[in-house]
Amino acid sequence: MSDTKVFDILVVGGGMTGTALALGLSRQGWKTGLIEGGDRATLLQVPASVEGVADFEPRVSAISIASQQLLESLGAWQGVAEGRHCPYQGMTVWDGDGTGRIHFDAAELQARALGTIVENRSLVRALFEVLENSAVELIDGVQVSGCSQDGDQRSIELADGRKLGARLVVAADGAHSRLRQWVGLPTREWDYDQQAIVCTVRTAQSHRYTAWQRFSQTGPLAFLPLATESGDEHFCSIVWSQDTEEARRLMALSDATFTAELERAIERELGAVEAVSQRFAFPLRQRHAKDYIAPGFALIGDAAHTIHPLAGQGANLGYGDVRVLLEELSRARSVGLSPAHEMVLARYQRRRKGENLTMMAAMEGFKQLFGRDELPLRWLRNTGMRWLDGLGPIKNRIAAEAMGLRG
Repeated sequence: MSDTKVFDILVVGGGMTGTALALGLSRQGWKTGLIEGGDRATLLQVPASVEGVADFEPRVSAISIASQQLLESLGAWQGVAEGRHCPYQGMTVWDGDGTGRIHFDAAELQARALGTIVENRSLVRALFEVLENSAVELIDGVQVSGCSQDGDQRSIELADGRKLGARLVVAADGAHSRLRQWVGLPTREWDYDQQAIVCTVRTAQSHRYTAWQRFSQTGPLAFLPLATESGDEHFCSIVWSQDTEEARRLMALSDATFTAELERAIERELGAVEAVSQRFAFPLRQRHAKDYIAPGFALIGDAAHTIHPLAGQGANLGYGDVRVLLEELSRARSVGLSPAHEMVLARYQRRRKGENLTMMAAMEGFKQLFGRDELPLRWLRNTGMRWLDGLGPIKNRIAAEAMGLRG
C-alpha cells in the first residue's frame, strides 16, 4: 500500500452520524478521512424560506437531550440552534381504540425541553459547517466501490479509481450498507408489512410545543411540532405508519380527502388540517447486524440497526453509537493502542449491542401490544397507561431514559 494514502480512521458516509463521528475523531488527534457520495456544496446549501408546508424537509429527527449534548461538544449545535428547530416541552400519547392516555411534561423533570425536532438536512448542514474548519479530510462527490483487508489495514476503493487505506474503517453508509455486505456481516431482519407516510401539515390550532402520538390497531400516527423563522406554531411533521395496503390507499387520495382522514385519525387534537405538503412513503423493516465489528472495521447508526419509527429513537441510537465509539477510541489513544485493536472494538460492540437490542425489543413489544385488538389486551394497555400517568416518579424516569439522561 505504499502508493495509497493512509489514514488512522476512515468514516464512510457523511450523514448525521458519520459526520459527527469524523469530527469527534479529528478532535482526539486521529488522522481522519470522511468519504461522502454527495457534493459538499449541496450539503452546505441553505434552502430558501417560503413559510409554508412545502418549505420543510419531510425527514425530521427528534433529538434527545443526550444527543444534543454530543452535538454541543462537537460545536455543531450552535448551527442547529441558529436555524429552524423546535424544542418540545410536552408529549401526549394515547390509545385510539380505548381510553388510555399519558402525558409527559419537561417541567416535571426540571428540564427546558424533552427534546428538539430538527430537519435532517439542517443537522447535516450544521455538522458540515464545523467540518469546514476541522482537520478532517473530506473526500466528497465519489462513491465507494470496494472494501478489502490488506495486511493489518483496510483498503477502500473509490469509483474514480483512487485507493485509500486506514487502520480502521467505520461504515455509516445507511440501512442498505454496501460496506457491511462486502465485509460479510450478516443481519437479522424482517418486514413489518407497513409503510411510513411522511409529510408536513399546517393545523388550525397551535401544536403547543407538544409531540402528539396516537396508537391504533393498524399503526401509530405522530404529529411532531415544527417552528418557522417567524415563530408560527401551526406546522407539524407527521409520521403515519400503516399496514401496507392501507398506506397505499392513503397515498392515492387527493390532498383534501387525505387531510380529512388525517383529522379523524388524530381525533382533531389540533383542529382542522388546513394544508399538506407532498407525501412520501417508505417501507418499514427491522434490521440488526449480528455483529457490529470485524478486523479493522465497525458499523454505526443505520448500518448497524434500523428500528420502527414509532418512538422516534433511530437518530438517538445512532448518536449513542457515536458517543461510545468516541469514548473507546479516546481510551485507546491515551494508552497507545491501535484504533482497530480487537479489545477496543469488542468493548464498543459490547456496550452498544445490548442497549440497541433492548430498545428494539421494547419497540417491537409496543407495536405488538397496540397492534392487537383482543379485549383483555385492550383493557391491559388502557389501564396501564392511566395507571402510569398517575405515577409521577416512574413516568418521569421513563421520560428521562428516553431523553438519554440516566441518574
